[in-house]
Amino acid sequence: MRQPEGYGDGTNRVCRLIKTLYGLKQAGREWNIQFDQEIQSIGFKCLLSDPCAYIRRKGDHFQIITVWVDDLLLFATTDEDMHLMKTQIAQKWKVTDLGDPSKIIGIQITCGTDYISISQKQYIETVLHKENMERANPVATPLDPNVPIEPNPVLCIEDCSNPFTRLLGELQFLANATCPDISFAVNRLACYTANPSTQHYGMLK
Repeated sequence: MRQPEGYGDGTNRVCRLIKTLYGLKQAGREWNIQFDQEIQSIGFKCLLSDPCAYIRRKGDHFQIITVWVDDLLLFATTDEDMHLMKTQIAQKWKVTDLGDPSKIIGIQITCGTDYISISQKQYIETVLHKENMERANPVATPLDPNVPIEPNPVLCIEDCSNPFTRLLGELQFLANATCPDISFAVNRLACYTANPSTQHYGMLK
């Protein structure tokens, strides 16, 4: 790195870092390597299906850690398990306990006595606003099964798929995260990404 202001020695020499600095390209990777090693050393195992989730089981009890860069979301079977997990993490790093979660990576979390619900209301409202659909009437079925979907008879020479593919990606993110009820409709329409028609775009909306 360049010599910090006020600490230069009058030359053009640079400093060699002995640790990563927040914001550098490799900082996130270096932190993830350290976190992975430390968390596995206390018995957690990384899920094969998601490298950002760790689980530790003991009999019928389990503890789960989900990671978003340096933010952690913790789950445990009992309060004792949760306290143990928090204590072990605090022994390794300086942490701030924010209590019960209310929002993480744009997903709102609502915790009840016997349920947890997640939603992306703000993201959905943003998508609707971009498509000028804030006042659109909702429907019970995401894709009308009585309307056949036909291939586009006209080959699009121009790059006319941008609005379609952008909206498709936004809806795919929703389907994967908090709205599995639209998964079939989104994946069905994804078949027409290469040459979408006005009908396809309308059905997506």
